[in-house]
Amino acid sequence: HAPIPSLFLLFFLLPLHKPFSLSSEPQMSSQIMHTNTEEEDGYSHLNHPPQHPARHYMSLNINQGRSLPFAVWWPAIFTLFALCLALTVGMIVLGLRGSKAPAGHDENLQGLKQRLCLMSDANSKNNKPACSLCPVNWKWVGGDTCFYLSEKEATWQESEDFCFSQNATLLTLKRKSKLISISQISQKQSYWIGLSYGVDGWSWTDGTKLSTKRMDWIDLSSEQNCAYLFYRKSRVYSENCNEKYPWICEMAAVQLI
Repeated sequence: HAPIPSLFLLFFLLPLHKPFSLSSEPQMSSQIMHTNTEEEDGYSHLNHPPQHPARHYMSLNINQGRSLPFAVWWPAIFTLFALCLALTVGMIVLGLRGSKAPAGHDENLQGLKQRLCLMSDANSKNNKPACSLCPVNWKWVGGDTCFYLSEKEATWQESEDFCFSQNATLLTLKRKSKLISISQISQKQSYWIGLSYGVDGWSWTDGTKLSTKRMDWIDLSSEQNCAYLFYRKSRVYSENCNEKYPWICEMAAVQLI
């Protein structure tokens, strides 16, 4: 890259050379005028200076003024060139870093996945690891469902409204295996569940009717219209809907591939 320093050297020398070459012209002109004066007036020898100092100073200023614009602008040109060079180098560096970003990004995602993801239970399909994410304060006991166990007490309707506000529903217990899983995380309390009595009989909050098949963990009475889970016997009983109990919500877990 030798041409660039040579170009800068030329820019530096050109303004210096130009004023000296132009300023020598007044001295030569004054010498010619001095010689003509001696030839015409031979009886006297006048020792005139080459040029009046004020005129000589003005001549230098005029001649230097011709090269002044370039002398002023070449540092600005050099600064602009340096800025462009720095910008180019910066873009190259950012480009190189950007090309390495996907690998680091994947490593960060993998580490995050290992910290957040949970292993599936032994009953999961193909016994392969699953990654199920639940909201804060929700519990996961395997499978693809998250559970929320409230610490407050409310009526059955208030409990259903809370679950609905969380994009969830009150707990449904259509399978006994699910009842066993809930018993592992439930506290020593009774909880409202999503089973109530209406015009069409007993139905779950998801709209499905209670199965007519015998379910030995469910014992309901037609005198009360709402169902709750009794923790001591892990059974479901009916109760007045205006009574206050804690409740259990459920929602689908977020699955990460």
